[in-house]
Amino acid sequence: MKPALSNSRHQNRMIVTDCAVGTQQMTPDEARDALGPDCNARGPAIGNAVEQLHTVAALCNAAEFDAATRHLPLANRKIHGDATDQAILRFAEALGPVAEPKRCWQTKYELAFNSKNKFMIRAFGLAHRDGLQKAMSTDVAAIFEPHDMYAHLFNGDRGLDTDGC
Repeated sequence: MKPALSNSRHQNRMIVTDCAVGTQQMTPDEARDALGPDCNARGPAIGNAVEQLHTVAALCNAAEFDAATRHLPLANRKIHGDATDQAILRFAEALGPVAEPKRCWQTKYELAFNSKNKFMIRAFGLAHRDGLQKAMSTDVAAIFEPHDMYAHLFNGDRGLDTDGC
């Protein structure tokens, strides 16, 4: 799953311009629509894959919303973090509240991204079982145990790899 980023000339910030799950490429609006009431038009597998993308985007970035602007529309909220993390957080919030995945998963291990290695990794432990269905496929969620770890790798050359461990 890889969101594509673009630098917006008008506001000097990065935005997500498209994303892909498997071979299905879509715009952020199409991804949001895949989660809506008409999600069965593309099939339940695409909807679940976009839910997984939402979870990864919500959890795997270092940006945070400014508490003072939390009540504003998404486009007007101030975000603390680098441009890439801001873009991914804004994209994730557009798909759905990022507070829900953050409530369901607790960071257990983190190796921060750096320009030399070109990757980062985060491992999560389950805090609330209701986070399983949106973080992984139904068959994997059925066998996920409370002590299991859920890991995500971000490779600067390839984007987000979302293999649960």
